[in-house]
Amino acid sequence: MLISLVMATLGGAPDGWASTVLAIVMIVLLALVARHPTVTLTVTYLLVGAAVVCADTVMLLGRDGEFSTTNNAVLALPRTALILVGGAGSGSVTALVWATLGFALGEAAAFLGVALVGGAYEPNFAAGLAFVVVIVVRVFDGASRRAGLRREAGLHRGSRQTRELAIRHDYELRATARLHDIALSHLVAIAAAGSGPVEERLRAGVRQDLGLIVGRDWAIDHAGSAVGVAPARSPSAGAASTAGWHTGHRGSGDSASADQGTPEERTVPSLVLSFSSAADAGLELRITGDFSVLGVLGPRRIAVLDAAVAQCLINVARHAGVDRADLALGFGGGEVTVAIMDSGVGFDESEVPADRIGLRTSIRARIQQEQGTVRLWSTKGIGTTIVLTVPEGGA
Repeated sequence: MLISLVMATLGGAPDGWASTVLAIVMIVLLALVARHPTVTLTVTYLLVGAAVVCADTVMLLGRDGEFSTTNNAVLALPRTALILVGGAGSGSVTALVWATLGFALGEAAAFLGVALVGGAYEPNFAAGLAFVVVIVVRVFDGASRRAGLRREAGLHRGSRQTRELAIRHDYELRATARLHDIALSHLVAIAAAGSGPVEERLRAGVRQDLGLIVGRDWAIDHAGSAVGVAPARSPSAGAASTAGWHTGHRGSGDSASADQGTPEERTVPSLVLSFSSAADAGLELRITGDFSVLGVLGPRRIAVLDAAVAQCLINVARHAGVDRADLALGFGGGEVTVAIMDSGVGFDESEVPADRIGLRTSIRARIQQEQGTVRLWSTKGIGTTIVLTVPEGGA
């Protein structure tokens, strides 16, 4: 358009004004295609652009001796504009189709103009170079896109495999911990029962757990065997006859405090598996705290905490050399804390063999899976304290 204006004003060419108007028409259509890239507008732009190229060819070659062939810079501009149109659709293949159509229409329009006015037709070098550049760039862009899609697909596959491995690890960890708990708890219970016939209660528990092991869902944390609901009463009130439990110091948080109502009026979660494991192992518990704090946890988190506490108590019965332990419950800072303390022989955690999975898998890994923490202090000859903390909520 600028060249046409210069030719019209300074060169005194009256057809320069017509060429300016035609350039403005192409500019308007190109703006419409850029804003609304539809097939109709794109085809309209290409046809109008071809007509402009033909008209410019007639006007330029019709002058006396100024331009002898179609290979000149002035005619290269509208023909290049036809090649570089983005057009409707997306992707390198679509762009190559529009560019090829634009190049072909531009060359055909120039050839038609030469046929109308005379002169020599020559392929325009600048327009041809632009067409080659478009082809190279679009082919490279298409190859890069496909490579990017393959990399992205590979990343998705890697991410999916990572998630599958994490799920498998979680499943195997839970399965190992549960199998370890079942085998160890029954061995401890049988050893504590001494010689003679095994109690029917213990025999029924073994049968139930064996049924879980041989079943298809044996690694699932069954709420019925891991967590229950017990009346809101002092732990000693309902358990003395079967487990030999009794409370120690009764603080303001004790489960038998007066503001909790009668056992018939209110129930709270309890550590059923832990109490059962302590009873089977012949371990006496002194309990401090309020069992209602377990109510802020989801059923699965209660079950995990119960299983970890049960493993702690089994470890006390097996290794501490005492028949009594202290268990304290508390809630603060959005976390439920259970502490298990004994005054037994103690141990050095660094000396625990790597193949012993009780503390590592059945306690630490379980609690960590629920975003909890496990802290342990033990001194040989003095005793052991282990504190399990899990955040409120959970599944």
